[in-house]
Amino acid sequence: MHTLKFIAEGDSAILIGPPGTGKSHVAKAIAYAAVRSSLRVLYAEADEALGRLAFAAPAEKRKLMKPFIDADLLVFDDLFLARRLPPECADTFQSILHQRYKLRRSSLITSNRVMDDWHTFLGDAALTTAVLDRLLHRSVLVEFRGKSYRLKEAASRLAKGNHSE
Repeated sequence: MHTLKFIAEGDSAILIGPPGTGKSHVAKAIAYAAVRSSLRVLYAEADEALGRLAFAAPAEKRKLMKPFIDADLLVFDDLFLARRLPPECADTFQSILHQRYKLRRSSLITSNRVMDDWHTFLGDAALTTAVLDRLLHRSVLVEFRGKSYRLKEAASRLAKGNHSE
């Protein structure tokens, strides 16, 4: 992925793993490299962006969704950070991914939720199957492991008696 070739080929990437293992950091680094290569990139915190899009008035929704569909690379960070997406958000997510798939546009998604559980967060098994079918067809899955760097830093700071950082 470091060559950004996957974007030119319309492939996608899914970064899965526990919180604090570097998924967002890697996603932002890839987005930064893509911007530096003059690609159109849209980065969004997934649940928040989907909520804004899903509950917009229909005319406004079409206007707001256009950049999500047209970007060379769409980064949806921290998908399913919330317990469950409302049905309107799940439908919007599926619609964006479906349109991007048809246009062969790359998406990069980070989540701390394993894909076997996505149906729980999307609230619909058939919709989840459609999302994963399109998303996984031309993508790479990267699994992050380990302990949270934030918790490691906090433990180190507490061990040193420095509580004010």
